[in-house]
Amino acid sequence: MPIQWTDLNPWYATVIVVALALLTLWFVRGVVLTRLERLAGATDNDLDDRLIQLAKSLLGIVIFFGALLWILQIHGVELTPFLAGAGIIGIAVGLAAKETLGDILSGVFLITDRPMRVGDRVKIERIGREWGGWGDVLDIGLRRTEVRNTDGVVVSYPNSVLAMSVITNFSHEDGPIRVRVRFQVDYDADLGRASEVAATAIAATEGVLEGTAQIVVRSLWDDDRGHIAAGVLLEGRYRIADVRERTRIRSRVLTAVFSALREAAIPLPAPRVRLSEAR
Repeated sequence: MPIQWTDLNPWYATVIVVALALLTLWFVRGVVLTRLERLAGATDNDLDDRLIQLAKSLLGIVIFFGALLWILQIHGVELTPFLAGAGIIGIAVGLAAKETLGDILSGVFLITDRPMRVGDRVKIERIGREWGGWGDVLDIGLRRTEVRNTDGVVVSYPNSVLAMSVITNFSHEDGPIRVRVRFQVDYDADLGRASEVAATAIAATEGVLEGTAQIVVRSLWDDDRGHIAAGVLLEGRYRIADVRERTRIRSRVLTAVFSALREAAIPLPAPRVRLSEAR
């Protein structure tokens, strides 16, 4: 008569369950996921690579808890109160580690939604702030994302912070990107002449793509302070081939525009002195 599973000694059954759990972990992680990882490495899409890494991270936890519940059942432990107690403990742990759990969930969303990929040049802008951090994405983990900024420093962002941030990705498109610079001229200046001089200076700047420089009148009003601006606000627009050169090219453009306006004797607005500073 064949031996039934229920006839086995509980400790023998426990050893079998542990062996099955280890065998399952080895087979899924060492065989199935390894082959899937090779297939994912042959594709240009990095989403499958990230999902496989996520599966590797969670596989051991899932198998461990599954084997634990099976062993408890073998030894006659009633699972209903255990699961209820585990649920209460899980809620308590979740409240205590809500930031960590938030980072992990945000990491999953970053991996699946893919607002950025490893190697992308991005600008991370927090809500309510004008400027954010520029850099290249080095790694997108479950809890943190590493970005090397333009100073060469590696910044580790919690994923929950990135989920609340505005992420501008400049690497999704392979074509040239447009850059803007703003400057003012006096109200007595000839706007046509000022625009021509500035556009010529921008076009002659190293790094600016040919035929992309243009000038537009941006505003006469200071929206932040609610009064007429000190001068006419102009905006220079041009395109560059490499976003990583944006800051350096922008600096050269502003220098060229300022020098050209001064050389052409186009009047610039005089800075206004606040009453508090004049006293």
